Amino acid sequence: MVEIAKGLSWSIAAGENAALLGESGVGKTTLINIIAGLDTADTGEVFVADTNIASLSDTSLAKFRREKLGLIFQRFHLVSSLNAWDNAALQARLGQRFDTEFANYLFESLSINRLKNRHPSELSGGQQQRVAIARALMHKPSLVLADEPTGSLDEETSEKVIDLLVGITSQLGATLVVVTHSTVISAHLTKRWQLFAGQIREVK
Repeated sequence: MVEIAKGLSWSIAAGENAALLGESGVGKTTLINIIAGLDTADTGEVFVADTNIASLSDTSLAKFRREKLGLIFQRFHLVSSLNAWDNAALQARLGQRFDTEFANYLFESLSINRLKNRHPSELSGGQQQRVAIARALMHKPSLVLADEPTGSLDEETSEKVIDLLVGITSQLGATLVVVTHSTVISAHLTKRWQLFAGQIREVK
């Protein structure tokens, strides 16, 4: 058994934005998945917005993620049978939080407005990533967890997308955590944390 973290304690205030840095394989994605309730820690507790994730039933946890969490994965997880617009709107519609005006704003801001009717197979990797980002923000979540959200984007677009993420989550009063290897990307975030040897420390 490989220990990802032991005795780790970490807290981020509501409305903050932070980068989570660390070497490949150190456990950044696992930590994000535990916060999202996708993986389970062997011991300890995880609180999101005063809710103990471990105390929720599967049904309640799914509802909590649908309403409170915005998740941006390294793999886009788009539904192949849906076009870009319906993919981005899916979670918001399931949670009855869909706002057409806000959806149009996201598509315009992410420069994917002309791609609304295209299916994932008709989109480049970068375009799929931006649709996935729109999906994560569409329902106006309280916490956005982004795992290498700019991995498929060029440097200029990456910086624009990170600034957009910071701006929109700030407007929503949401907390943003971005997993990244890039010091350029992390510089756009207010706080920077590094995961190493199963512990986490703030990088000044």
